[in-house]
Amino acid sequence: MDTVVDAPARSRLSYGVAGVVVVALVALAGGYGYHGDELYFLAAGRHLAWGYPDQPPLTPLLARLMDLIAPDSLVVLRVPAAVAAGLTVLFVSLTTREMGGRPRAQLIAASAAAVSGLVLVPGHMLHTTTIDICLSAALVWLVVRVLRTGDQRLLLVAGAVLGLGLLNKYQIAAVAVALVVGLAVVGPRGLLRSPWFLGGVVLALALWAPNLWWQAQNGWPQIAMANLLSERGGNGARLSFVPLQLVYVSPFLAPLWIAGLVRLVRTPAFRFLGVAYLLLAAAFIAAGGSALYLFGAYSALLAAGGLVVDGWLDRGATGRRVTAGVLLGASAAFVAPLALPLVPLDKLSTIPVVQLNGLTSEQFGWPELTDTVTGVYRALPAAEREHAVVLTENFGEAAALERYATDGGLPAVYSGYRGYADWGPPPETATTVVIVGPAKRTEPPAWAVRACRGGVRQVATTDNAHGVRNKEQGGRVWVCTGLGESWASLWPGIRHLD
Repeated sequence: MDTVVDAPARSRLSYGVAGVVVVALVALAGGYGYHGDELYFLAAGRHLAWGYPDQPPLTPLLARLMDLIAPDSLVVLRVPAAVAAGLTVLFVSLTTREMGGRPRAQLIAASAAAVSGLVLVPGHMLHTTTIDICLSAALVWLVVRVLRTGDQRLLLVAGAVLGLGLLNKYQIAAVAVALVVGLAVVGPRGLLRSPWFLGGVVLALALWAPNLWWQAQNGWPQIAMANLLSERGGNGARLSFVPLQLVYVSPFLAPLWIAGLVRLVRTPAFRFLGVAYLLLAAAFIAAGGSALYLFGAYSALLAAGGLVVDGWLDRGATGRRVTAGVLLGASAAFVAPLALPLVPLDKLSTIPVVQLNGLTSEQFGWPELTDTVTGVYRALPAAEREHAVVLTENFGEAAALERYATDGGLPAVYSGYRGYADWGPPPETATTVVIVGPAKRTEPPAWAVRACRGGVRQVATTDNAHGVRNKEQGGRVWVCTGLGESWASLWPGIRHLD
């Protein structure tokens, strides 16, 4: 390894920027409502396991811990996401420092990260992506620090970060592989021959092993999930992948991160980071993956972008500083209303927030859904209520009913969707079924039409009371009576991943 090169002083203001992000996200965490995925994580946390069909165990575990600390508190549930977002900002700044960036460059990089979509959008809610972006940024920082300091023992820490990340979301594996391939292709290759590198790999695999074992014991459902998501993306996802990078990160930050990519590719010591980003982009495009999958690779680009802008400011007059400030402010003004609950509820049907950030739309309608289903259940004859269960089309609906139903307001809730399928089926004594379907389902499920001897009738529709178009707005509620087939025979056909 090269001789250690002293890094510039740390930017204390960068720590302040990270802290402001955490405080702002916590302060606004209670706005709107739970996202359906968050409700699912809470439900999964009550069924802790080493894995689930659609995710590893870390985020459900965090949800469970937060719920034990403060039951039913949306703000407390989202604290880990806010902290992860702040740490992402900090890791970007620290990476700039390891690249030789002075305090102003670190501050620019931190500020760009703080007003970007990759920090504010996932930082507003507890999600696997939120933790993934943070741990990916930490991984990049550690690798760059090893190259600057020559302290290869840090590769063990990198292995621990990777192993923890694999217990949260498999996306970080793609980032790690891209980094390794980048090092193998353009160097410095000496890092890959280090025994500490091998130790880091072994440690990552050891931490990941329980989840791998769970996947193997359950028929590798994550592979089926990956294939399903790839098929869903198709050519449309491939064609929109690159343009959406400009929108999702922030169109006002595109000059910074593109300049950062160019800087990485042109700098021999850090060229592997640019190669890793390009490899990931090519792989996700080929697989028809979501444009969001690339978020974990942006920390290096934002860090290098801070270097570029810092140098650009040195070569210009006051106008350049004004331009940089205006672009950062414009990014904040563009991203914040899309990511955070800043738009009044009565304006959401007219201001295109949900069109640009689909995550926002799924934070509405859960209490109203529960009220509707509760009303349907209470209207059943007493004999039917005694043998009734609720069955939902997706996990958000099921988890919302479990969260918002008052004591005795509803019977047991089931779903055949993803992780919920493993927590079913209903008992064989359940012969009346309240079926809850999203807006896209206009007819009762085929299994119910076939198996309900007393018939299936639609009895209600769902309304989120805000006019926000989402999966549950205009959904149907049916009642199935006289179930004539066993749940054991029905359940395999009710289970689904999509």
